[in-house]
Amino acid sequence: MTKAQARKTALDKVKKMSDAEREWASGAIADALSGIDAFRDSRRPFVFLSKDPEPDTEEIVGLLQMLERDVCVPRVEGGEMKAIRITPYTNFRKNKWGISEPVGRGVCPDPDVAIVPMVAFDGLKRLGRGGGYYDKYLAGRDIFKIGIAFDCQQVRGLPVEDFDVALDMIVTEKRVIDKDGQSENIFGEKP
Repeated sequence: MTKAQARKTALDKVKKMSDAEREWASGAIADALSGIDAFRDSRRPFVFLSKDPEPDTEEIVGLLQMLERDVCVPRVEGGEMKAIRITPYTNFRKNKWGISEPVGRGVCPDPDVAIVPMVAFDGLKRLGRGGGYYDKYLAGRDIFKIGIAFDCQQVRGLPVEDFDVALDMIVTEKRVIDKDGQSENIFGEKP
């Protein structure tokens, strides 16, 4: 399977989900994240701002701001992604991909946990949209990497390359997958 085939397979599955299913699943992902020590204990979380059909991260950002964390979100400048600190008063604009980005300064030094998007996954292997922005940003950083996706985005036999950064954990609406390959159903049942 090629990366293009994996993206198409995963996105076709997500498109079959209703708006209500995606909304429920996004809430379940946010709830599951709140039970993860690395997320709960983070001081400077880096969270992507979602775009359809990704899991909605608005609730995640709101929760972190309520907990008074220094929330950072991505902004692309040239060919590089930066982490920008936001507040409830931050203004945003859409970039060329239609993704909200913060306006102004406020670079976030050394985030301690990153919530990253995925188009597809297999184990802890992540496949993004293909720009390599997250792989470049995360490479060589001491940061706990959590990918979030809908469970249907799992694709078996996902190809990886040397520059693809592996995740520490994946959270879906149904389970949490960790570095030991353990998959724990978030409803307390064996997967």
